[in-house]
Amino acid sequence: MPDQPAHEVRAREREDPSLARLGAFSDGVFAFAITLLILAIRIPHPGDADSGHGLLSILLGQWRSYLAYVLSFMLVGINWANHRVMFSAFARGTHVLTWLNLVYLMLAVAFVPIPTAVLGAWLGSSNGNDEVVATVFYGVCVTVGAVTYMILWWYGAYLAHLTTGVLTDMERRAHTLAWAPSPFVLIVLTLIAFVSPAVAVVGFVAIVLLYVLPVPRLLALAKSRRARRTAR
Repeated sequence: MPDQPAHEVRAREREDPSLARLGAFSDGVFAFAITLLILAIRIPHPGDADSGHGLLSILLGQWRSYLAYVLSFMLVGINWANHRVMFSAFARGTHVLTWLNLVYLMLAVAFVPIPTAVLGAWLGSSNGNDEVVATVFYGVCVTVGAVTYMILWWYGAYLAHLTTGVLTDMERRAHTLAWAPSPFVLIVLTLIAFVSPAVAVVGFVAIVLLYVLPVPRLLALAKSRRARRTAR
């Protein structure tokens, strides 16, 4: 049988209905969770007890909630973008992949509005211990999400060999190198939160900026290409 063009092979591999349903369901969870984040921001009303402080004062006083909202919105958005890239690399779905994906969505996506609301409410609290707890709680949640993401990728890409035939070893290695550091960085930032919640939050923001720009992906690709040239 003659070899088929790569784009035809890719198109055929993406026809797996179970994988398509997994992607569609995941997109729905992402969309729902990212929408719920906005509920952590309070809408002031004239009849509120603090309305005498003035609307501008009340709006400005919610800067912590705005920060937590933007931070989590971008984190969930980055997760969605990477999840899309991951599933585009898979040729088929399995029962185990389905359940690992559900665990990932439960921990890394659907639960995110809770630590977001907590961080927005307690960041900058006059009680330093409460601020630490809120930031550590947020850090633990996003770290667990990053770990489950890597478990999902390792299972599909290495244990179950679900990747498409057109995904090269270099590309697979580049994905791994781009994603693998995030859990370790988040663990470090969570530990920093015990000492300085503000520094930890700045670190979370820096991670968002780093992944919005494709810096890890570009560095991983460059490293993979250098390793391949050295091997030759």
